[in-house]
Amino acid sequence: ATAVSRPRPAARRCRGGPRRPRATRPSTASASAVSSARSRDPNAVSLPLIDGPCVWRGPELRDAPELWTHRLTSSEIAELDAALARARAAHLDVIDLTPETFPLPLLAPRLRALRDELVLGRGVYLFRGLPVERWDRWETCAAFYGLAAHMGWHCPQNAKGHVLGHVKDLGADPSDPATRLYTTAAAQPFHTDSADIVGLLCVANSISGGESQVVSTAAVYNELVVKKPELAQTLAEPFPVDRKGETPPGKSPTYSMPVFHVHSTSHHTGRHGEESDGTKNPITEDALTNDDRAHLLSGIYDRSFIDAAQRRWSESDGVPRLTQTQVDALDALDATCADENFRLDMRLEPGDVQWLHNHTTFHARSAYEKNSARHLLRVWIAPTNARALPPAFAERFGDLNPGPNRGGIRVEGQTPYCALEPGG
Repeated sequence: ATAVSRPRPAARRCRGGPRRPRATRPSTASASAVSSARSRDPNAVSLPLIDGPCVWRGPELRDAPELWTHRLTSSEIAELDAALARARAAHLDVIDLTPETFPLPLLAPRLRALRDELVLGRGVYLFRGLPVERWDRWETCAAFYGLAAHMGWHCPQNAKGHVLGHVKDLGADPSDPATRLYTTAAAQPFHTDSADIVGLLCVANSISGGESQVVSTAAVYNELVVKKPELAQTLAEPFPVDRKGETPPGKSPTYSMPVFHVHSTSHHTGRHGEESDGTKNPITEDALTNDDRAHLLSGIYDRSFIDAAQRRWSESDGVPRLTQTQVDALDALDATCADENFRLDMRLEPGDVQWLHNHTTFHARSAYEKNSARHLLRVWIAPTNARALPPAFAERFGDLNPGPNRGGIRVEGQTPYCALEPGG
């Protein structure tokens, strides 16, 4: 990455440590641009710029798919088939699949490397080639769930307790502020999910529409810090957010949360390219050890939940009205995310799995035709190497310690389960 020079005592990066070689890209920010912005507005706020592998632009990844894409080999698919056969012979339910009950000796090192690339690297990766066209529904669900189990713990995705979810148009009304948009065919604006990692397996796609867009949170943040510093500062301050009726025990139906969080943490890792058993990382083999003090940017955002708080609750409920500056800040954020110079577009085909790190990427989906066959399976994962999060995230993530209770939607009386069909 191009180093960003600023007169600050400590460098801010996606995570501490030396940068690895990366594809050449246009700089998203510079010291001269910051200086120019301040000269135009002497009262402009000051936020640190972020550097590191999580700072990227869509066109550079579009032109280098080998950096973030892997097509499963015949040997890897054969290993999945064998694991499925063993699990079915043992009469295991999908939710019973763990690294121990769904062993993948060949794929496990790749999945650990994927986990590290998501958390420590670009935050986006694509698997291709799962044979969903010949697997039955149980095999498809089990293979996806079992793959993800090698990366960490599954999180419930809604009040029903789905730890294997379905992204499909179920006929819900997208204009209802209580609706979660993944159950409709409407466009989903740029957002993050309530878990560290999200995985989406395409089972069937629409005839048209439904394209996925991903952006680097840090690249968008840097652009706003340079071009619209006052609005960037506003995005680092709290907004009222609705829970859309999925309220954890002891919590209020709404909460306050900034979009951008710059925070410091002590966080050590081993070599990114080598596991403790000496296994080489099949995605990248360069060292990504952290400094003692890592400065991180974490994003958390879903405008539909901010808008829902405005529509479903009043000031007398303790939910303040958005100011014009806040609206302008959200509009600027959405416009920058949608800019073709920042976003990475992809159309998921059957057998593709999109993996994203929610703290360092925003993702969106275009609208598609109603009553479409489009169907994605979804997992939310708390990885074993989860990054430290600022205390404010506890409102949405609950327990911030890496483990099975971090993230997800958790409500009273919930029993986690895997629904094999949409709406189950």
